[in-house]
Amino acid sequence: MARVEESHYRRLFREFLRQSYINGLHPFLYHSPVRYAKAVWLALLTAIVIYTHIVIADLILEYLVQPTEIHMAPDLVHVANSPFPAVGVCTSNKISGRLLRGYAEKLFHHQGNSSLQAVALDLDDMADRLLVLAQFYLNPLESDQERWNATELERLHRLLVDYHNGGGYSVRDILRDLSPGCGDLVIRGIVFGAPVNTSQLFLKRPTSSNVCCIFNYRRPSYSQFPTKRAEDDSEMRAVPRVVFESNSILNSVQFVLQDTPKEDITNTFHSNNAFHLTIFPQEDYATIQSTTLGEVLVDHYSIVEIPIQPMFFSSGEAVRGVSPHIRRCYYPEEGMRLLNQSYYSLDECLLVCRMKSMIDHCGCVSPPLVGSSMDFDYCMLPDLPCLTRWKSIWYGYSDFAYLQNNEENLAQRKCEHCLPTCNGVSMSITTNVAPLRRTYNITGYFTGLLKGLTNERPLAIIKLFFKLRFAQATKSQMVSSWVVLLNRFGGILSLMYGFSIVSYIEILYYLTGKGFVYIYRSFLDKEPKNHHNSLYWRELLPKIQRTLPRQE
Repeated sequence: MARVEESHYRRLFREFLRQSYINGLHPFLYHSPVRYAKAVWLALLTAIVIYTHIVIADLILEYLVQPTEIHMAPDLVHVANSPFPAVGVCTSNKISGRLLRGYAEKLFHHQGNSSLQAVALDLDDMADRLLVLAQFYLNPLESDQERWNATELERLHRLLVDYHNGGGYSVRDILRDLSPGCGDLVIRGIVFGAPVNTSQLFLKRPTSSNVCCIFNYRRPSYSQFPTKRAEDDSEMRAVPRVVFESNSILNSVQFVLQDTPKEDITNTFHSNNAFHLTIFPQEDYATIQSTTLGEVLVDHYSIVEIPIQPMFFSSGEAVRGVSPHIRRCYYPEEGMRLLNQSYYSLDECLLVCRMKSMIDHCGCVSPPLVGSSMDFDYCMLPDLPCLTRWKSIWYGYSDFAYLQNNEENLAQRKCEHCLPTCNGVSMSITTNVAPLRRTYNITGYFTGLLKGLTNERPLAIIKLFFKLRFAQATKSQMVSSWVVLLNRFGGILSLMYGFSIVSYIEILYYLTGKGFVYIYRSFLDKEPKNHHNSLYWRELLPKIQRTLPRQE
């Protein structure tokens, strides 16, 4: 019976080799004088089949991950259609010593006239304690050692509340009032070849790491006090709009930066004494989280040119049908629905995500970071120890990283839902740095933008302009569909060994259809037959008939 079953399988296999449309199977039917020729041929054919299906599997995975292809538009777009980014100029001295001492003097006198427990022993002690406000900035490398304990923070908190008539105080506004003014930081400027009053072009706004003077800023204020919001918005509307047209030197902007005098520097966290330039979209919060523009450091006594090159990108309507997490971008209405507000960008999404992470850990948001229209509670001085611990979790630094719990490990993965926009403008920058010659004249520089300035305080010059007159445009089109994918499969299979979908059906037929019939017949042949009542047919013939000769 075993031999009968084996013969059925062999006959089925030989029939498949003989009738199959797959190239390369017929050599197994014929005898070869070369030893191991069929084994070598089988190994080669098996390797081709395996490699072909690996390529097909990769194509399927690529299609599932990203079913779109990007095509470069053949035409160029003039840079006049691109919005110029906002530019934030920050000094390394976060708090002005002169302004700090004046504010500390007011608090110290108020402490003497109130019934609250004393916070500071003298004016210098009060000024030193107010420096703790700088710890609300979200500097990732800042020391997480608590300068004052919870009791001392609570005393200073009560003094500030009482000083502001019990109506609460804004750490955000206090830090902005204590930072150096824009008139002292950006002292001169030229826009399109004409001198300008820089105090009319720069807005003083808090960022996550400093208070900066921002040029070309179009984001409304989110101060916690309505009067302050109205004042900030009115100030922003009064700033004249600047339109950039080309890469001509006359269409560049140039500003002279002047740093804080030595006697005005306070002991706050700063890694160097260079100016910090933050370049970002006009409507975004003034901090760098995702963009490749990043932060530019401008050393003292240097001239820094910053050519800016925009790139336009858009997506066709067919891409809307693909899931955002597959196409890796959001359309405007999708992003606004995600954040439940009227503006969306990748940095805006990351901003909201960071604030929600603060809410989860501390129940409030660091005041300098509050740049969204969402209703959040502001952190006060008693919440500072919790914010310090949150920074160590969010930025992921730890001396014993292998001992972190799951909550700390997942802190950096909470914002994976934030994606860039499908339509918009991206920008890239480069920097050209040259040294600024110092003057040793008592009267200062003789000519140019620096005329009359001396080196009593560190200086620097920045120039910003569009790099080229035209910018490249890209458009994401849905060119890969399941039909195109199927066409690629057919081409690969036909190229390798003449395979097709019919071949798959043929294999399935021999394995399930015809193979099942062979197996079923072999099973019937195994069943024992009943011979008790059967007679051999020749026994029924008459004996005479069996002996008669055969008639022709």
